[in-house]
Parts: sequence; C-alpha cells; structure tokens
Amino acid sequence: MSEPKAAPKAETKVSAAAALAKTHARLKEIRKSETVELKPTPLLRDTIVGLDGEEVPFSLRYYQVQGVFHMLTLPRMVLGDDCGLGKTIETIATFCYLWQKEPKNRIIVVAPKSAIRQWAAEIRKFTHDIKVYITSDEEKGKGESAVDARQRVYEAWANAPEDEHSVLIMNYAILVRDWNHGGFQPPRVNGKLSKEPVLPGLMDRITNRPNLVVVFDEATAFKSTSTKTWEICGYLSHRAHRSYGLTATLLKNHLMEGFAIYRVIKPGVFTSKNKFQEDYCHILMQNVGRARIALVVGYKNLDKFRDTIDPFFLGRKKHEVAKELPKLTTREISFRLNGAEEAKYTQALNGVLELGDGEVRDYEENKALVSLGYCQQVVNSLALLQYKEGDEIDDFIALDQKTHKVGTLGSKEQALVDLLTGELDDERVIVFTRFESLVGRLQAILKQEGITSVRITGKENDQKRRAAQEAFQDLKGKTKVCFITAAGSEAINLQAAVAMVFFDAPWSWGDFVQTIGRMIRIGSPHLAVLAFHLVAERGGNREDRKTIDHHVLQLLRKKKAMIDQVLGDGAVGALKFDKSGSPIKELLKMMQGKPSPKAA
Repeated sequence: MSEPKAAPKAETKVSAAAALAKTHARLKEIRKSETVELKPTPLLRDTIVGLDGEEVPFSLRYYQVQGVFHMLTLPRMVLGDDCGLGKTIETIATFCYLWQKEPKNRIIVVAPKSAIRQWAAEIRKFTHDIKVYITSDEEKGKGESAVDARQRVYEAWANAPEDEHSVLIMNYAILVRDWNHGGFQPPRVNGKLSKEPVLPGLMDRITNRPNLVVVFDEATAFKSTSTKTWEICGYLSHRAHRSYGLTATLLKNHLMEGFAIYRVIKPGVFTSKNKFQEDYCHILMQNVGRARIALVVGYKNLDKFRDTIDPFFLGRKKHEVAKELPKLTTREISFRLNGAEEAKYTQALNGVLELGDGEVRDYEENKALVSLGYCQQVVNSLALLQYKEGDEIDDFIALDQKTHKVGTLGSKEQALVDLLTGELDDERVIVFTRFESLVGRLQAILKQEGITSVRITGKENDQKRRAAQEAFQDLKGKTKVCFITAAGSEAINLQAAVAMVFFDAPWSWGDFVQTIGRMIRIGSPHLAVLAFHLVAERGGNREDRKTIDHHVLQLLRKKKAMIDQVLGDGAVGALKFDKSGSPIKELLKMMQGKPSPKAA
C-alpha cells in the first residue's frame, strides 16, 4: 500500500520553514553590518544635483544597502524605515539591481496622488536609462477622455520593448477605478452563471502578465480590510511575483492595521482574521440588534506579533542609523483664548452653537462627537465658524452676560504671526493644519506681514503642488512658509524647513509621524530642526485651563507608547486600551474628564 499523499506536503512545509529560518538568520546578520556593500550598477548615477543646485557625489548609505539586500532577497516584504531615511531611493536601487538578474521585469508603483510626481522626479534624479510612465487624470491630450489617456499610457508601458527598463506610476484611486473599468462579469440566472464570457477590466487585463513587480508606497492606504482599495491591491499583489509595501507607520493606531497590510503583501504571515484576533486581541462580544459582534478591546502577545513579521519587515529609527539627520526639538507655545473665543468654546462644549451667519447648530443628540470639531475650530479661528471682524458674541454663561467683539486676528492666529515674525523670522517654516478652509486666510494674514507662502493641500493639482514644493525648496527664493494639510503630509520632501508649526495636530500618531517627516529627511541642510505646537488655554479663574489642543497631544503620546512597544525592541505582555479603539472616542473621554484605561 502506498504512503498517504499528505506526507510530501508536510515535508515541503518543514523544508520551507527551514529555508526561511536560514534566510532570516542571514538577513539579521546583514542588519548588524555597517560595512555591507553592493557591486555598482550602471543604472544608478554616481552624482546628483543637491538642494543648492550644485552636483555632489551619490552613493547608498550603509543602511540603505541593507534595505536593498532585504528587497532583493525577499520577494514579499514591508520596508518600514522612518520618514526621511530614503525608502524611495532604496526601492529605486532595488529596481536597478533586479533588472540585472530579472531583465524582463515590468514594475508598477502605486502611491498617494501627492507622491506621483515625486516618484518620477526621484527616478530621473538617481538613475540612468529608466523610462517612467505616469497615469493621472491630468495626462489627457486634446479631445481625449481621461480614461482613454490612461489606457494609452497603460498600453505603452505594457507593450514597451523587452529591453526597456520601465516603471508605471499611478495612484490608489485610479488603480481602484480602472481595475474593472470596461469589464463584464456574467450575471447569475436562476442561481447559475451565464455562459457569456468574462471580460476583464482595464487594469485587470493590463497587469495579467508574468514578471510583474509591484510597490505599494504608503501602504497604509489599505490598512482596513473593509475597503475596496484593500481588495484591489490584494488582487494586484497576488498577481505579482514580487510585492513590496513601503510605510513608516505600519501601525497608525491599531494592530489590525498590520494584519490588513500583510494580508495584501504577504498573505501567509497571518492566516485569517479570526486566528489573528485569537492570537493577538482581547475580544468582547457585544449585542448589536439580534446579532453579536466581536469588539477588539485590547492586545496581547505583542512580542509574538513582532517576531512573526520580523522575517518580512525591516524598519529602522532615524537617529539609530542616520547620524547626519537633523535633531528634533519640540516646544509648546501656549496662549490664552480671548473673550469671544472663550464664549464660543463653552457653547461648543454645551451642544448649542450659534454661527456667524446667525444659524444655530443644536447637536445635543451627538453633542460629544460633534463638539470635538467645533472646539478645534474655535481655538483655531472664529473665521471657521463664519465670524468676521467686529461681530458681537454674547457670553450667556457669564453672570454679567458680557458681549465680546471679534478682533482682527484670533488668539492662535496672533501666536502664529508672533512666532513667524519673531523667533522664526526669515526662516523656512512648514505650517500644518487639518483645516484646508483656513489656509487661504492664514496666507492672507502672513502676506500683510510681508511673508511669502505657498500651499500644498487637497485643492491643488499635481502641477501646482510641484511648483509650491520647488518654490519652498529653493534656498535662494523668497518663499518662507509652506502650508500643508493631511494631503501634504505624505511622500513630499520639504527638508529645506528649519521648523514646523502645528497650528493644530493630527489625531493619529501615524499621521503625526508622516507630517513631521516632511522636514526630517536625508539631504536636510540643517543640523537641528524645531517643531512648535500652538496650544490654546482657557481663561478666567477656572482650575482646568486645558483645551482640545492639550487633549490631542495627550492622545498622541499615548498612541506613541503603544506603537513604540510593538515596532521598537519588542514587547512583553499585553496592552489594554479604551474598548472603543477610536482616537475620536478617546479624545471625548479626555475632554469629559473620564479616566483612561491603563496598560496591563
């Protein structure tokens, strides 16, 4: 009688595990070496043009060589280096070395819209003889539809000569939009599939080819398994023979984000969502109508999580590997709210808020949630609530029912002007705010002070964003301030800045890291950089002067502790947190004065 067929499979699993262990051991040795080297490749330049316009020698730093070694060795992995360490150049160099042993590779880079031009510019800056194909809605010719223009680019890339080194660069939204465009899935008739043939969509058809290499820049774009982006990126990654995720923030807030990203990049690392939650999550079953759902209320076995991803993850902290990076000093600039702002802040907390046009917003049913947004708008600028200079605001809470007039500048606006015309006078500064609608007003205020500024937000197209970036980066130019929102917090080099001012702060630690990483980058001309947080305080005789600005910073520190524990030197034990798991709900508890759960 023959042996069961299951035995060879078991043997295969054992040999695969042994091979992985051997590879992992070799890579851990490479991570320790500061003398690791790669033979030169003719596709990489040996000189580049620096920020000052002068040509300077170029070579990979030792830790970047380590990164290239990992990507050459591992067909699927996440490169998690800190912002500014050069994940892009590590990846571009990997392309160059891969083409030497895999000359037929066709490469796709999927990135946030804001990073498309940056990728193209970096490829041209650091390499020879690489053809770049860019797809965006702004590439159409005269009389050509946007989708026809993209299809033209796709087909040019797909049909390029075999000896051409080509890279297709596109953003996530276009990938999702074009994956099934023009395709046809036969409907079911009486529960059976129709005999009509399946017609693949545009990107589905173009990418169905051998020798496909895919890079997902800012891989947190698919950190949730419930999104279409996650689904389509999974299809594309599965089709590629090499798939890489780049992100400085594998975990922006929660461990489940790491699960989602690895299910796209390297599906076998974690087998299923249920098994992942069983291994790493504290679960509370909660009734929702007639159903019971599993609610994640904490994490466990964080050291096991780190050990599990370690063979397929490389992430280095900035000042551990790049001594030439500028050192960061953080400061808080506190100021008091004026009478009008104090009155509005109290209204925002109480659930009934009158806007500048007379409309009354009564949000008592959702008071806690909605009040967060209004509180942040009040401390930022009453202009966000449609108030203008000279408008009167009644203080219904005060015993004497005072009336306050809105001034020319809000308290935080004045604090920004004082900082930029005082300590940071004539310096290059990035100003971050979550509110795009406020940027125009702040630019006008600075213009009155003779300060030239540019903006990079979600409102600008690629050309305008690129022009703004170049104006700010030109050390001989007159542009001193660059305003950015969350749309400008990823994949944009602004290392000309000596300081960043947080007019308000992101509510996610991962977003904060991405934002601060715009100026702490390789190639910075500064030995040290500064981060300023503008923090409003309430006035009067109240004992607790904290505003939402304080609570957001407290939340960021809390999230930093958890993420450092997972992606730092390893963790022991479990970490408990607010069962909601939501940054917004945690903020609410802070503002309501409720105690936060402690780490277990």
